[in-house]
Amino acid sequence: MITVPALLATTAPPVASLRVHGERSTFSVVVEENTETGYDIRIRCVSACDHPIDFIEPIDDVPMGLITRDQGELVYSLWSGGSTYRVRVWKVSDRGVRKVAELSSRGRPDFLTDETGRPAIRTYESDRGIGPLKPVLRSFIHDRFVVAP
Repeated sequence: MITVPALLATTAPPVASLRVHGERSTFSVVVEENTETGYDIRIRCVSACDHPIDFIEPIDDVPMGLITRDQGELVYSLWSGGSTYRVRVWKVSDRGVRKVAELSSRGRPDFLTDETGRPAIRTYESDRGIGPLKPVLRSFIHDRFVVAP
């Protein structure tokens, strides 16, 4: 008879997951429950890795999904943070993992491409939480999302 340690038997399946490809490497992106912090996002190289990459970040918002648009080595995640949506974006490449954005939006954000072909995110904001929501477009320029001039 084979026994499984209790720790392995209680491991919960991922809340969300996807695979992304760098120039040569393949990455696993997983959101997992964490009893201490709420959730963890884990990004690790699983194939053709130049060096070991195993990135973990605890997040205390509730996950809604993971998105990749196969554009700019970017992985987008959408979270619920009380009365706002939170967008977190990481650049995932053969060199490593780096967070490039953490944005909030009062309305469901849009993931799109701007008029020049760059990745973009449209969030919806309001002054002091009152009045109509105003769309704000941020484009990916020089490795970060900025309000385009």
